Amino acid sequence: MRAAAEDRMPPGIPYIVANEFAERFCYYGINAILAVYMTQSLHFGQAKATEWQSLFKFGAYFFPLIGAILSDVFWGKYRTIMVLAMVYCAGCVVIALDLGPASLAIGLGLMAFGTGGIKPCVSTNVGDQFTSKNQHLIERAFSYFYLSINAGASFSIYFCPVWLDAYGPGVAFGIPAAMMLAATFVFWLGRHRYVTVPPAMTQGANHGLFLFVLALVPVMGISVWVFNAVGPDYRTLAAVTTLLVLMVLTVVVSLQTKLRNALPPELRGWMEEAFTGDARKQLTGLAVIYFIFIAMYWSLWEQSNGQTWTLQATSDYMDKHLFGFLAGVPGLNALSGYEMLPAQIQVVNGLFILILVPVFTFVVYPLLGRLFTLTPLRKIGIGLWIIAASYLIVAWIEGRIMKGITVSLWWQILAFAVLTASEVMVSITAIEFSYRQAPLKVKSFIMAATYLLSSSIGSAFTAQVNSAMVKPLAAQEITAGAETWVRLADVANLQVGQKIDFEGENGIQTTDAKGQPSVLNGTFLIAAVDTAGNRVQLADAIHNQPVASTGTFKADGNTVSTYKLVGPDYFLFFAGAGAISALLFMLVAGFYRERTHVRPADATG
Repeated sequence: MRAAAEDRMPPGIPYIVANEFAERFCYYGINAILAVYMTQSLHFGQAKATEWQSLFKFGAYFFPLIGAILSDVFWGKYRTIMVLAMVYCAGCVVIALDLGPASLAIGLGLMAFGTGGIKPCVSTNVGDQFTSKNQHLIERAFSYFYLSINAGASFSIYFCPVWLDAYGPGVAFGIPAAMMLAATFVFWLGRHRYVTVPPAMTQGANHGLFLFVLALVPVMGISVWVFNAVGPDYRTLAAVTTLLVLMVLTVVVSLQTKLRNALPPELRGWMEEAFTGDARKQLTGLAVIYFIFIAMYWSLWEQSNGQTWTLQATSDYMDKHLFGFLAGVPGLNALSGYEMLPAQIQVVNGLFILILVPVFTFVVYPLLGRLFTLTPLRKIGIGLWIIAASYLIVAWIEGRIMKGITVSLWWQILAFAVLTASEVMVSITAIEFSYRQAPLKVKSFIMAATYLLSSSIGSAFTAQVNSAMVKPLAAQEITAGAETWVRLADVANLQVGQKIDFEGENGIQTTDAKGQPSVLNGTFLIAAVDTAGNRVQLADAIHNQPVASTGTFKADGNTVSTYKLVGPDYFLFFAGAGAISALLFMLVAGFYRERTHVRPADATG
């Protein structure tokens, strides 16, 4: 294929952008309703739902490492995308079957492997279409790419909650699966228009792939064992640390011992390209920036994406009538009755992206450039401070809700506006920065090992916090009736509005939001504290109304717990973590030395 023209976009870009629109529709649609589905249909506690969703996101952003190696070493980008896209579709179908927690876990695992595996291939495929002659168009292409992500996400985030509410999980999860099939078809249509970079192994790829799998299986298995063996206070941290250490040790053993002589020459050559010399220096420098600071950014951002911000919006104390202020206004009164669903609110993130990308590109950045040199690292540093500020807003909202004070939806929309400003400065910059810094032959791997793995680590941090913050309570009795009371060993440190979780078979029955009988499981609120009787009254977490129940309490086979981070303290914790990372980033970023790697002008596909 001829070299890309100097003054116009390469012909494969429209297919890549269209593919990304449909794929992101699928991912964000499922992710948007996942927390609501787990808490309201499967009756998970909010911390457990957040932990599960964070672990799913950990996988979705860890498996790019595997996909990058498959692409760079064995299969090339096109084959990797086509194979793993089908795994992705299979995961979506399993989730849509709605067979319970076990089915959900399997489906999320398949989906995480599929979406993660194709992720570095699609994004680096954008950059591969360019040479040094038209590299000035890379930033614009990545902007189109990012806009397609947010356009697809916006449509699915708005409609999937409607489908879940009206038709149930089968339709709400099934439509995104159909979109993923469409994404695969669109990518296939453009197969003759892409500039392609061949994999490192053109001979003996099957033998090399066998050795890779042989090394990967025990690494993954040991990490899963550690997760299951360690207590909730440290299990995610221990498992992720084990996983990363074992992967590094595998590379060291492969290159520094006699084992290197057993590797196929092309595989050994790729490993030396990725882990020695210039690439190792780049990877080490980027790892500090991405694994600490960008990871903390993603820990905060991902919680706005279908997680804790969505769960906050489920409360009736957040007034979700978007145009309620128009009540009584002639001609506009009908709009005042429009109410957004909790999972729909995150759609404003994509809308703000569509607005703020051109504003920052053509207005904010040129203005800041007049004051100081606006390097990529300085953009990231500013963005870290901004996202920490967004959490001060949601912390204030949570404090009002906990006190039973109604808060307008517009306050969370304001928080989204602040968060999206940080996203423009950090996320778009970080993806382009990672691509430019990576040597040519290992761009997919470096992209996966920096930008995407940073999101994985950020989600692991969120999962760890939500696991460790759960505080067991010694439940001695649950009294059913028009009001449900729980007698505990000690209620001295509990307060009205605090969350309390139930899990397992406790013998108490209640009714769910659709009037169906259900075990008293999931997250509830403390409506009243009776210190004399060491008991608390329950209220449901959405309407804050007394819980009516029936049945006789069973002391065995269930757990009762609350959270160490109460109400707004949860969001203030992450605001503080974000601010500390921003401060440290200002000190560390000055030591990094930037380099740019793009294909030479005379390169051909």
